[in-house]
Amino acid sequence: MFKKLLVGSALATALIAGIGTASAAGSYYHCEGRMVHDHIPYGNVMWVVNPYKNFAKTFQQNGKKWHFKGTILNCGNGKWAGYYES
Repeated sequence: MFKKLLVGSALATALIAGIGTASAAGSYYHCEGRMVHDHIPYGNVMWVVNPYKNFAKTFQQNGKKWHFKGTILNCGNGKWAGYYES
């Protein structure tokens, strides 16, 4: 019984955390006078917003390899936007 409770709790936590993470992508942020659309590519450019001021040099998304170009904007509330090109 206790094992089933633990498994059910872990599953519920994973589902809730997954929904919260997915809902952040596509959000708009106002960063240093610019509107930034998180994780939505426009042609070969994309902004990525995260709570840390460090960004991966490269990553893959939707079959494209994205390269960090060094621009970081402060979005307030502990969020930062990094600029990528593919």
